Amino acid sequence: MKKITSLVLLCYLALRPVAAQVDYTANERVLPFAGDFGYGANMGYYPPWRDEQLAEIAIGIPERGIAGAGVSTIRPALFAHFLEQWGYEIRLDAFARYRDLGLRDVVAFIGYPSPAQREQKEYCPGHQSALFANLYTPIWDDGANGTPVNDDNPYALYLYRMVSLYKDYIKIWEVWNEPDFDYSGRAWRPRNIPDNWWTADPDPCDYALRAPVYHYNRLLRISWEVIKTLDPEAHVAVGGLGYPSFLDAMLRHTDNPEDGSVTEDSPLSGGAYFDLMSFHSYPHIDGSLREWSDAVGGFVYERHSDAAVRGMLARKGAFVEVLTQYGYDGTDYPEKEYLITECNIPRKAKGDIIGKEEAQSNFLVKALVAAQQDGIRQFHIYNMAEVRDYEAAQNEYDLMGLYQRLEGVPPYQQQITTAGRTYRHTAQLLRGFRYDAERTAGLGLPEGVDGAAFRNAAGDYRYVLWAITATDQSEVASAEYTFPAEWGIGAFYQASREVGRLEDGTLRRGRRVSLNGNPSFIGVSGAE
Repeated sequence: MKKITSLVLLCYLALRPVAAQVDYTANERVLPFAGDFGYGANMGYYPPWRDEQLAEIAIGIPERGIAGAGVSTIRPALFAHFLEQWGYEIRLDAFARYRDLGLRDVVAFIGYPSPAQREQKEYCPGHQSALFANLYTPIWDDGANGTPVNDDNPYALYLYRMVSLYKDYIKIWEVWNEPDFDYSGRAWRPRNIPDNWWTADPDPCDYALRAPVYHYNRLLRISWEVIKTLDPEAHVAVGGLGYPSFLDAMLRHTDNPEDGSVTEDSPLSGGAYFDLMSFHSYPHIDGSLREWSDAVGGFVYERHSDAAVRGMLARKGAFVEVLTQYGYDGTDYPEKEYLITECNIPRKAKGDIIGKEEAQSNFLVKALVAAQQDGIRQFHIYNMAEVRDYEAAQNEYDLMGLYQRLEGVPPYQQQITTAGRTYRHTAQLLRGFRYDAERTAGLGLPEGVDGAAFRNAAGDYRYVLWAITATDQSEVASAEYTFPAEWGIGAFYQASREVGRLEDGTLRRGRRVSLNGNPSFIGVSGAE
């Protein structure tokens, strides 16, 4: 039956009209991201739950009594080995359900060949390449094999079949997940430490792809040509990078299979073949929350929510710096758009790693606000659900989720976490509001206070303000703020992340507001 279905699919695809092949790269044009800010979530796998059921508890269905977790977009996967085994149509119903629920601008991360599609070569002795075979055969063959792509290029064929079917449901195609996942400890090293990735190419033995970095550029090039040809309104995203040094390696090389140098057939670097810079941020492990001190002979820690947010923004800034160095700053080439497809901090400490429920929840509010301020288009929390019960947790990633452990739990008997409620309430309290840079500047926030202003289509403003945390292992902070007199504010509602409606907060008179480390949502509409 699978062979018959696949044959029917190929015949169907062969008869479909295909647009002219894309004739530009991201060096000439980057598609602006037009959607609203995305409150995203990684899906995960939690039997007996189906993906559609996970989506329902992510976004919520009030008429069925499902409050949801405030999610407006998701990040599922469409692996080649899965589609090859079960048929390319296998996920159509699920993605149609996502759309019907109201999930928009969905991200799908892709790649991961079946055994028959996988390259057999070992660029690292004893480790087979993780990539597709025949990447360097031509991408197109003008219909010689019944499809416009070259059927002897399995990655091109996988993309053509998948994107043709799913393009109405997916806005962002993320090429691989963490292709720079480092086994060597070299990825983080700065230029002044030997054996770094800034001055030497990542060895195939060093990292997840087990292949030269310019082969990843080839993946991007094929992805750009096939996806943009089939759907010019789609975005191609680099695959959730963790290390700016890997991005630098991509940008200093082409897709030339010999050595990544410029040739007639490979004239452009990897930066020419993606328009969205997707990255991951885990401030608790990337050095953001500690700094070496010679004076104390050890690390000085800042394990609190504001330091974690600064770490997240610093991670983006490091990618911006690399892209700017190579001209992707609106001068030589268009600027990229940005999204975070994995981010969180844990709620249970392990060793010297931060781990507090209050810190995690405060971080999520502040990170969602800061992301919108910094032009990040989507924020995807890791993860939909926690992996283990609290007492059984073995590492910090076990307790990152919108819901408590779902594996083995009957569908719709989920228990939301404090982080999940925080995520939901933040999305509810800012629904319909967009970040307003001018109004934020007008706040004139004093030292010790942070936050932002948001505005809706009716002209109403909503503010998220907090006292900046500054003490290791503490979310305790306090500050006073007074709104400008010329704004005419005489009363306002002040609500914490514990409530989902501003009117459920406290009505206060005057212009002065007391703040602490737990962000306050403040609005004046209807408060007079």
